[in-house]
Amino acid sequence: MDLNSLQFEQLQKQQTPLVNQFYKRVYKKGVANKNDHVFILKNQQILCAARLKEVQGELLLTGVACAPDVRGKGIASLLIKKILHLQTQAIYCFPYPHLQSFYQQLGFELYSPEQLPERLNMRYQGYNSHKPLLCMIKKIA
Repeated sequence: MDLNSLQFEQLQKQQTPLVNQFYKRVYKKGVANKNDHVFILKNQQILCAARLKEVQGELLLTGVACAPDVRGKGIASLLIKKILHLQTQAIYCFPYPHLQSFYQQLGFELYSPEQLPERLNMRYQGYNSHKPLLCMIKKIA
């Protein structure tokens, strides 16, 4: 698969059901809402999706998911790089521990949850109570 042939797109709010169909198929937990900034890479269909949530003026990367048949081919990395390129402020994420090196290769650093803004910290604590997660940040220069 030629990564250069993939189309990068930020979905409009009315297109949210399209990504939710994709999430239902490949990422049972993900549900985008109309307040999320949803980004996709696609050819004829969505291959990878991710969301940026605004939490008290901060950005949280969430819902990164790829279609099973294209995992491990660099598509998620490409999508995240394209999202990061558009940003002018730091982005937080709360990945599973086994994804630490994946996010570090994209420029994310481990970050102390205690340093998170209050609402992000509350969200992190809620997520982390169900499964162990890392707290990471990508600082934008």
